[in-house]
Amino acid sequence: MRKSCLVILMPLLFALPDAYGQSVSFLNSPVDARLAALGNTGYVLLSPFAVQHNSAAITLEGKPSLGIGATFLKWQPKASDATLFNAAGYKAFNKWGITAGVRSNKFNEIIKTDDHGTPRGSFVPSELDLSLGLAFRVNTRISLGMSFRHLSSKLDDDAATSAIASDLSFLYHRDDLRLGLGVSNIGSKVDYGREKYTLPTRLKSGVAYQLLDKQPHALLATADLFYQITPGYSGLASGLGAEYSYNNLLAFRAGYHFEGKDVGPSYATVGGGLQFAGVSLDLAYMIAGSGNPMAQTLMFSLKWSN
Repeated sequence: MRKSCLVILMPLLFALPDAYGQSVSFLNSPVDARLAALGNTGYVLLSPFAVQHNSAAITLEGKPSLGIGATFLKWQPKASDATLFNAAGYKAFNKWGITAGVRSNKFNEIIKTDDHGTPRGSFVPSELDLSLGLAFRVNTRISLGMSFRHLSSKLDDDAATSAIASDLSFLYHRDDLRLGLGVSNIGSKVDYGREKYTLPTRLKSGVAYQLLDKQPHALLATADLFYQITPGYSGLASGLGAEYSYNNLLAFRAGYHFEGKDVGPSYATVGGGLQFAGVSLDLAYMIAGSGNPMAQTLMFSLKWSN
C-alpha cells in the first residue's frame, strides 16, 4: 500500500517542474497579496508576513510598530490546485524586533489504490511551516534579519517528513531607495523514506524606489532578482512591479514575474488594495495562458498595522 501510494504522489509533488516541481516548494510561494501583485517582488518592503519574506524590513523605519495579517492563496488551480493559508505578524521596537508566522498548504483529496489499481481509501496531502524571526537595526541605514522555521510535510500516514530551515537578510535604506540581499531556506533535507530532497534554497536581492511621494499621489517601483540553487531545479527568478496609490487609501498594482525553465513558470500580475484606519485589504491575480499552471491563481490578504 505504502509503495503504491508513493508512486501516485511523487509525480504530483516532484515530477511536475512547471506546477510544483520542487520538494516543499510552497516555501517560495507569495505570502502577501500586495507583493504578489507587484510581479511577486518587494523583497525590501515591509510586510506583516516579514518572517516568511524578509525579517530585516521591520526595523528600517527605526520606530516602534506592530503589524498582523492573514492570507488566502489559491495556488495554480489548473495544475497542483493547492490551497495555502497564512497568518503572521511582527513587533518592532526602536532598534530590534520579532516576527512570527504559520503557513499551511493542502492539496485536493487523493484516492489511494493497491498494486492492481483498486481504490483503498483517500487522503489529503498537507504541508506546514512554523516560523520565528529577529531583526536588528545596525544604524539609520542598515538592518539585519534572521528567520528560523520548522517544516512538516505529510503525503500519507506512512509518508511524512520534517525539516528545519533559516533565512538571512541585509537591507540598506537611504532616502527613497531601498536595497536588499539575502538567502532563504537554508536547512536540512526532507526524506519521505525513498529519497532525500533538498529545500528550495534561494539567493535573493531586491530594490525599491519611491518615484513620487507628493500627496495625494504616490508611485513606487520594485525589482527583485533571485537565484535558486536547488539541484535539478536551479536557475534565475526575477520580477518587476509598480504601485500607484491615492491618498494612502486606494492602490493599483501591476508587474511581471519571470522564472527559468527549471525553476517555474513566468506570468504577469495585477491587483489592488484598500486601506483605512490601519486596515488594508489587498488582492492579486496572476495572468497566464491556458497552458501555464499559474493561470487563474488568486490571492487575498487582510492586514492591520500601526
